[in-house]
Amino acid sequence: MLLKKLKEILCKALLMSGNERVLYVKKFQNIVWDDHSIKKEELNDILTDIAYLLEFYESNEILRKESRKCYGDEQLEYILKKGIEKIELYTKKIPK
Repeated sequence: MLLKKLKEILCKALLMSGNERVLYVKKFQNIVWDDHSIKKEELNDILTDIAYLLEFYESNEILRKESRKCYGDEQLEYILKKGIEKIELYTKKIPK
């Protein structure tokens, strides 16, 4: 259930722009960092890696220029797509 919700959040972030996109990115991060029910190490690593990479998204081009670590929408879309793929791959490994 949690994975489905997190995947949906990443998908919505991919479809949105501007402040709405930022809200979905932050929502994903908050859930991952605040949810201590994620006990599987592999899953926790996947989700925290995605959340960490999202930390460097900056929608404001002027602010983005102040730090080499920050990136814009093009890189964000790549990270979101890869994050969705990683969640899907992990989900396929879960026995039904």
